Amino acid sequence: MGKIRITKDNIKKWPKFEALLNDGKIKFDSTGRLRYLHGAPVGDLIQAKIDKNGLPIFHENTEEWFDPESQKAKEFVWE
Repeated sequence: MGKIRITKDNIKKWPKFEALLNDGKIKFDSTGRLRYLHGAPVGDLIQAKIDKNGLPIFHENTEEWFDPESQKAKEFVWE
């Protein structure tokens, strides 16, 4: 089980993130990276388990997260 990065090409596979994009709560930067509005990138998805119907359950994992109220968020510049 590896990491999956959400892109413009595969976002339809992730309805939760597609809804956030459609609601304006996340957006793609100029490099195609999906980010929360305060600038922190949406993390890679890692398969955590399989549900009772045999469908994979993923969790977001990121090493670059920062608090929306942090100085880094206040100074973030969209590329």
